Amino acid sequence: MEILNLTLSNIRNFAHKNLEFDKKLTVIIGVNGSGKSNILEAISLLCGVRSTRVETDLDLVAFGKSEAKIEGKVQNEGEKHELVINFQVIDERTIRKSYFINSLKKRLADFVPLVAVVEFRPQDLDLISGSPSLRRREIDIRLSSVDRDYWRNLSSYNKIVVRRNRILWRISEGKSKPLELNFWDERLSEHGNYISKKREEFFEFLNFIEPTFVQISTGERKYLKGLTWQLKQSLVSVEKLLKNRERDIAAGVTLSGPHRDDFRFMYKERDLDYFGSRGQQRLAVLALKLAELEYFRTIRNVRPILALDDIFSELDWEHRETVLSVIGNQQTIITAAEVESIPREIFKKAKIVEL
Repeated sequence: MEILNLTLSNIRNFAHKNLEFDKKLTVIIGVNGSGKSNILEAISLLCGVRSTRVETDLDLVAFGKSEAKIEGKVQNEGEKHELVINFQVIDERTIRKSYFINSLKKRLADFVPLVAVVEFRPQDLDLISGSPSLRRREIDIRLSSVDRDYWRNLSSYNKIVVRRNRILWRISEGKSKPLELNFWDERLSEHGNYISKKREEFFEFLNFIEPTFVQISTGERKYLKGLTWQLKQSLVSVEKLLKNRERDIAAGVTLSGPHRDDFRFMYKERDLDYFGSRGQQRLAVLALKLAELEYFRTIRNVRPILALDDIFSELDWEHRETVLSVIGNQQTIITAAEVESIPREIFKKAKIVEL
């Protein structure tokens, strides 16, 4: 699975930019503000991953422009596809997006089987100490990339939660009746159970492969032997929703279900958020990313793209060695602000793009 080229038109700071990628390794060098992260953001958008760097898609379009476009040629198991996302600004608050595969209009969900990316960024360290929503998003990105049914169920579930919360508020205001919740409770349970099952299977996989990961990594990695990921699920059922209905009405929101799930990084049964050093936390996040690569390969029988956004400046020598040991297993795209932060051996086999 590779991205062969990328063309950006009126996307963020790029009026027009065309990039060609090596099928194995590409390094993008540019000073801060030159648009390195914008390129990886565009690749993620083609993979169906919503950007976390914008409040609305309007922020993706260059200031003062009414149209923008992301185009990418991808290859998956020998088949090539042209993917296009068109952005049309309707007004200062509205944007219309259109998706095309090989010039045929499609849905964004149709992009998912064609290309996927696992991205490792310095801000991913917030996965350990940040909000549960960050960790849920990490799960959802990976599961959606291997399972379109998960994508569909998650999309439906989130819409139902919004509608159910609206009814809960109207009930508390005396404008609706509790019986109106019955239909939405059934649908919430149906989609929520699928999400919960797939998340549970995902964490079973993560914790199963961890010993193998320890063995194939550098010796320094072994000091984290005993790293596990603990999923804390909020299961949902029609019976549970009915039992907690009065509580939900009083709160005005749905207080149980997968939208309340969380997971923790555990080392020898202790939460790394509270008891881990910064070095241990870095390695735990890196371990998660590499485990995600293996999960994708196991489920889809093909490796996704690995994107490393300016991380070498954040990693010490041992951590760099771990990354170097896996970059040759799939197409890898690396960004860096300074040439000095990139290990020299990478330049011998990489295509260099300077912004």
